[in-house]
Amino acid sequence: MKSFPIIDADGHVTESLESLRKHLGKEHESRPLFTSEAWDRSFGGTLGKRNEDPKVQLADMDLDGIDIQVVFPTHLSLNSEKETALAIDIARAYNDWLADFCSADPKRLKGVAMVALQDVGAAIKEVRRAVEELGLVGVMMPTNVRDQDIGRREYWPFYEEVERLGIGLALHGGIRAAERMHGRFDNFIAVHSLSFPFECMAAVTGLIFAGVPETFPKLRIAALEACCGWIPFLMDRLDEEFEKRGAKEAPLLKRKPSEYMSGEQFFYAFELEESTVPYVIDRIGAGKLLYSSDYPHWDSSWPKTVRMFQEREDISQADKRQIAWENPQNFYGFEAAS
Repeated sequence: MKSFPIIDADGHVTESLESLRKHLGKEHESRPLFTSEAWDRSFGGTLGKRNEDPKVQLADMDLDGIDIQVVFPTHLSLNSEKETALAIDIARAYNDWLADFCSADPKRLKGVAMVALQDVGAAIKEVRRAVEELGLVGVMMPTNVRDQDIGRREYWPFYEEVERLGIGLALHGGIRAAERMHGRFDNFIAVHSLSFPFECMAAVTGLIFAGVPETFPKLRIAALEACCGWIPFLMDRLDEEFEKRGAKEAPLLKRKPSEYMSGEQFFYAFELEESTVPYVIDRIGAGKLLYSSDYPHWDSSWPKTVRMFQEREDISQADKRQIAWENPQNFYGFEAAS
């Protein structure tokens, strides 16, 4: 039995091509929108679930024991889109569709916006519209943009606007963001095992060494769907590099990289089965971790994610409450009634 409400910091909708076309500009209505990487993610349809009905989403949340779910896309990925105008239109169409989806129960369904960072000015306008007009609670940040480091100065005006809006910046990579992995391996199991954590590690490294968290001290950043066991390793690794080369190559930093990673600005989701969670809590504190279900993807443990989380004996009840209730609100910046 739950002793506190549960906020799922990383759930998903399964947006369809047909649904999004209704919101696209006429010049893009007939264009393909989903990039295919040719992998059979669902194992011939035997894994995962597809759903774009908010009533079904809410019923599935009830079945698992989730009170509030923050939702991301399943199919869309804009980081490598070559046509800037198309990427901008897709982001706008998705955000409009998502706001309509969440309107079925806005207290329980919270949407995270997409933007096209191929045009930073357009991304700033869209995230502002998504938050101030559509009521979305965060923005999905790709771990790279056309294979470029997201710490680059050209993206700083966008970070400034996200900080001003007071929403969470959610690093959400995935196998489409790790295009180099596709050429290295000839099987999905290898690509999927490494792409999420490696992409988030690269993104966090780029942001910290560029000085983004130092320059925007109220910007909140989360690494999602990437496990958490890598965090202590990366903290030590970045500190070692910074000690030797930081003065010249990372001059904006006023603290060690590990202090940014374990500070108030960074949050991390974890896999429910991860054995390293207690060690990570010892290093950075439970106030940095986020509960997530990854519903309805093939690798999610739905409908037993809450039960798995609650049954862990190596995480205290106080830490569990912080991870599944307090931290998601702190990261995304909304208040929920218990």
